[in-house]
Amino acid sequence: MRRVALSSTTLSSFSSTGVTLRPHARVTQPVEGFAVDVVEFAARSRIGRHPTRVWQLLAVVSGEGWAAGPDGHAVPLGPGDAVLWEPGEEHASGSSAGMVAVIVQSPVPPLPGDDDSAPPVE
Repeated sequence: MRRVALSSTTLSSFSSTGVTLRPHARVTQPVEGFAVDVVEFAARSRIGRHPTRVWQLLAVVSGEGWAAGPDGHAVPLGPGDAVLWEPGEEHASGSSAGMVAVIVQSPVPPLPGDDDSAPPVE
């Protein structure tokens, strides 16, 4: 076992505010574009609206926040909730009180579970 230090960056692209990104995994072989990040949303924070490049799964670990898809409708999220965006889908997310989430990015669907039977968010 080897202890490693995980770096962090303040996310400022997409007009984002109050968001710290901690990269946890980057895989270039054999799947270019795969990444796992822990994202810390401060109070009154947001990741501004932008299109995804690959499939993107946001899973809330703690706190409360929101996510929006192409229609801009903000859906409330809490611990255990997750949303999945398809490649090219416009989206945004944020939190008024603070939230920690894991974001999995992948060129293939990173679906929770064994199938894609999860209903769309209304």
